[in-house]
Amino acid sequence: MPDLPASSLTRDQWTMAFASAWHTIAEGRADFEQLKMQGIELYETHGKTDPAEYAQQHFSEAEARHQDRVRDPLGAFTALAVENGIIKAGDKPDQNLVDYAYGVVALCAKIGDGYGDPDFRNAGEHIRAVYGPI
Repeated sequence: MPDLPASSLTRDQWTMAFASAWHTIAEGRADFEQLKMQGIELYETHGKTDPAEYAQQHFSEAEARHQDRVRDPLGAFTALAVENGIIKAGDKPDQNLVDYAYGVVALCAKIGDGYGDPDFRNAGEHIRAVYGPI
């Protein structure tokens, strides 16, 4: 996309720029479709702001609130394993435990595939986007 001032971007251009910047800042650990949907909502109030600058601000705020848009499935699995006494705090889960956790995610996502709009978005896709392998 050419470098245009934020005020001249269409809603779709701003949304894509916002989602792309956020996704890059998150090092790919984000659900791109969810970011686009959020960008559409944010455009109404922040569309005059540079989308990359706003993405940085929004990312920092989301990270502070621990929203699920920042993907860290291995961190979530590790915390859960520690909480349940499977590993000690500070230890890393072995590959068998990681594979098992991703398998549970796949089973849950398969059930979620039956909920939502099959042509757009469903619960299974959301589960995979948040807890699936990166």
